[in-house]
Amino acid sequence: MRRLTKRYIINSINDLPLSNPIRYERYYINDELRVQKRDNKYQKEILDSNNNVVEKKEISETEFLELKANSYSEIIRDSYLFLKDNRVSIKKYLGKFTGLYRVEVTFSSLEEERNYVKENWMGEEITSSSLAFDKDLSKLNEVEFAKELKKYLEN
Repeated sequence: MRRLTKRYIINSINDLPLSNPIRYERYYINDELRVQKRDNKYQKEILDSNNNVVEKKEISETEFLELKANSYSEIIRDSYLFLKDNRVSIKKYLGKFTGLYRVEVTFSSLEEERNYVKENWMGEEITSSSLAFDKDLSKLNEVEFAKELKKYLEN
């Protein structure tokens, strides 16, 4: 089952009440397999065609480094929780995708999703764009990323 999540873009995280960040380093091996370093833990995740994690397991640093060497893309981001609403998290991207700040709002029901009114600091919804999921983002080159980001930040 797909989680009910809307995604929005923002220009910065300045002045927002946020938790301390958790650093993610993600490496995509193919559409169904990614490895990540989350803080100091190494994990392997199997994804389904809808980008849902169907299996997650801890792996050794050695296995992580071997799989990372075969990856086609790297995503590094810091993840924050919005302290005024536990449904909201914010991803701040680093490296190749610097400049992207993605807000994710997760709902427990369709009704909750339908009735949600976004915060006034949230920008345009990007749920259907290639910026919405790390898997899709990982396939963009620098020119494609800049073009997609510009499309949403200039509105």
